Amino acid sequence: MTEAEERIEASHQAVTETLHTHLKIQQNHSYEIVALESGFARVKLETKSTERIDETDYVYEASLFSCANFAAVASVNERDTHLISAKIEFLNPIKVEDGEILFEATATTNSSGKKQIDVVGIVKGIVVFESSFVTLKLDQKSLLKND
Repeated sequence: MTEAEERIEASHQAVTETLHTHLKIQQNHSYEIVALESGFARVKLETKSTERIDETDYVYEASLFSCANFAAVASVNERDTHLISAKIEFLNPIKVEDGEILFEATATTNSSGKKQIDVVGIVKGIVVFESSFVTLKLDQKSLLKND
């Protein structure tokens, strides 16, 4: 059993932190933060029929990516944090009837100050998604802003 699977089975800890970033995302998606602490987030995605790609009932991969992205930024939990890189692996297709998917995100800081976040998605004890994200906290200067 992987460390992420052990964490999921070991506890359904309460949210101990307040979310400070991406505050409106949960209004538009079926994500639920089930654990949030410094450098860690667990987010549940309850699959819905609106996320299926066709009559086969498979869930649209972008829905999985989107929830994993939200888990990643929640684990960093800083305003003005933005995704700048992602490496993802869809390990198993998901059907709507598979129910909930738990995404666990663990953040660390690399030498340049960027956050490295590893995220796994698990359905019924099976790892179905793995990703590595990098986020950057933007300052007041936007790359697109004219001075």
